[in-house]
Amino acid sequence: MRRFLTCALIAALAVVALRISPSRAAGTVPLELGAPAPALSEPTADGSFDSTKSTKPYLVEFFAVWCPHCQREVPVMNRLQAVDGGRVDIIAVPASPFGFDKSSMLQPADLDTFAQRFDARYRIGFDGLFGLVYDYGVATYPTFYVVGTDRRVAAVESGEVPFEKLHADLQSTLK
Repeated sequence: MRRFLTCALIAALAVVALRISPSRAAGTVPLELGAPAPALSEPTADGSFDSTKSTKPYLVEFFAVWCPHCQREVPVMNRLQAVDGGRVDIIAVPASPFGFDKSSMLQPADLDTFAQRFDARYRIGFDGLFGLVYDYGVATYPTFYVVGTDRRVAAVESGEVPFEKLHADLQSTLK
């Protein structure tokens, strides 16, 4: 069993390494405004979310379950879901490979605990290989990308962002 887990870990790391372009290592170059947004396809507790099949703009938050700033953003994300969720897709994706203790590997149970503990009412995906972190160039937690119906980056925000700012970013994609 140990040999299998070691092989699986090596294979996963090789896949992640292949996804990193030489010019854009993880977190070094965030996507710019107007850049094409990488496709986002994530399993969630509410079913899969696939940005290529949705006709709505979307907001993706890259977060860490252990991050206090991310935890304080949950009410903002809940409010965005309540106000804008009918016209835009809202999803959060973990960007840190670590669980609540910051040393064990992130597990789906950590995401369930996060959702319950902080009463998250929006979709939370699980990208087990963290490929989206590389694809989007995420360097800080939380980082938000607003993507328009043309699937181009319309806004990028990081840190604790007020509802009003994220709401305005989303509204700009609906005009």
